[in-house]
Amino acid sequence: MAERFICDRNLGKLAKWLRIMGYDTLYCRGDADRELLGKAEREERICLTRKRDLVRRRRSVRTVVIEADRVEMQIGELLKVLPLAPDPARRLTLCLRCNAPLEGIAREAVEGLVPLHVYRNHSEFHRCSRCGRIYWPGTHRLHVEEILRRRIPSDHP
Repeated sequence: MAERFICDRNLGKLAKWLRIMGYDTLYCRGDADRELLGKAEREERICLTRKRDLVRRRRSVRTVVIEADRVEMQIGELLKVLPLAPDPARRLTLCLRCNAPLEGIAREAVEGLVPLHVYRNHSEFHRCSRCGRIYWPGTHRLHVEEILRRRIPSDHP
């Protein structure tokens, strides 16, 4: 999973879903296209954008223009354009907010930091190594798996 991405401000949901799939993905909220392209070039990231004219600005940056409006379709579009092989073992290993790796954390360490019903009903927890946000395998994991099952064909590499 060597592919690393940077998404422009029009692709925030796609950035989140790439992180869900385990891809190192930055999200740039601003309008500074030059900054976006510069960061992509310096960090050897694939630039994902909705702006067609961005492709012509810096030829040394691999840029993919995403046409679809809905994130589920964007995922499918990206998988058709790039030879990605999402590894199910990497899913939900990055912070959805800041892109840093998640680390396992003892259940006792999250007491008082998560809702009481979550603490009582879950035994597996992860914490973001950068922002400290805490994650646990809730019902959202089933939703994520269903969406990815629809978007990633079983014969996809």
